[in-house]
Amino acid sequence: MRKSSIISHHIIRCLTDGVLIGVILMKLSFSANTVLNKLANAVEGVENESEMLLRLIIGLAVFLLLAIFRKQISKAIVSLVTKPIAKKSEKVCNSLRESMFHPFSFLVIVIGIYAASEIIAPTGEIRSTLLLILKLGTIICAAWFAIAFIGSDFSVISKEDDSKTKKTAITFIGNFTKALIIVIAVLLVLEQFGISASSIIATLGVGGVAVAFACKDAIENMISGFIIIFDKPFEVGDSIQIDGDIGTVEDIKIRTTRLRLVDGTEKVYPNTSLTSKAIINISNMDKRSFNETLWIEYKHSGVQVEKYCEDLKQLILKYDCVIPDDVRVNFLDYGSDALEINIFFYVTIVNYAQYQEFKSKINSDIKSFTDSSDINMAFKSRTIYIAENEKDTDKSDDDEQKSSKE
Repeated sequence: MRKSSIISHHIIRCLTDGVLIGVILMKLSFSANTVLNKLANAVEGVENESEMLLRLIIGLAVFLLLAIFRKQISKAIVSLVTKPIAKKSEKVCNSLRESMFHPFSFLVIVIGIYAASEIIAPTGEIRSTLLLILKLGTIICAAWFAIAFIGSDFSVISKEDDSKTKKTAITFIGNFTKALIIVIAVLLVLEQFGISASSIIATLGVGGVAVAFACKDAIENMISGFIIIFDKPFEVGDSIQIDGDIGTVEDIKIRTTRLRLVDGTEKVYPNTSLTSKAIINISNMDKRSFNETLWIEYKHSGVQVEKYCEDLKQLILKYDCVIPDDVRVNFLDYGSDALEINIFFYVTIVNYAQYQEFKSKINSDIKSFTDSSDINMAFKSRTIYIAENEKDTDKSDDDEQKSSKE
């Protein structure tokens, strides 16, 4: 009895679940039929719901196929387009392939949406909306491709032996062109929504004064960027010094210039600050000066000092990087606490890091040579004499004050 009751309970439960599933399927079928009926009525040329369902299935299948195989389709199109170019220039071909792949993959999806809509609803309001999506997708794809191609490897139009000026100009013009493409793309997108570019330009003309004041700094920085490019106070890759900071120019953009300092930090300067301040272009130097002063004790005789200066000069001349035409080691002055020996010469080392290494090496050699020559280095000092009997001194001062009063 117990087993039969359990079986009966399971049968009843299965029947109940089946009824519920049937009700749900009936509701879904009714809802689907309602949707299909509305779509069939909305789309011209569709006679019944079965035809609408068939169009939906085919349209969705076309979209899914294009979406799933978008990369393969994009790769095939890109290869077909760049095949004639590959015979002339492999670099241009590679740059085009890298720039076209992702935008074309995006465009394939947009085309899939439009193709599906053409199959499902070739007429009516839906078609006009999806046609707008296709236009917007095409504009975005074209702008994306252009910006990606401009930002690709510049070896396409420049060579390794090109001057830094040309490379800097290419970088700057590339950044400016990217900004221009974005502006044009935005204007074209607004055009699709009924906002004409002419009306925008007219509005800017009316509020030109306000816009000029608002964009004053940006315009000044852009003009300063052109001045830097064509006047060439420095170029990308140059080592410069400004406001006490020394670094290498990494990039010159429309508004700013990036400088990598010697400690590794990146400092960004507005272009106007670089055209309005004095800049030392270290890369344009053909030599560096070494100018140091040594202090030696007064106890050394004139003969010792003269011999020390001459020997020190010979030590300096042993370095290959030292320019021998102007090496000066002179007894410069009688200091308050030491004899001053001035060392001055030029070296052919321009790089800042290499110069610091050289300076450390020669300073160590000068110190070792000085120690071996029995010359004692001096340091700045001051001798203070204190009276032996402070009380007697104070008393004599008091007596002097009394006698002056009398």
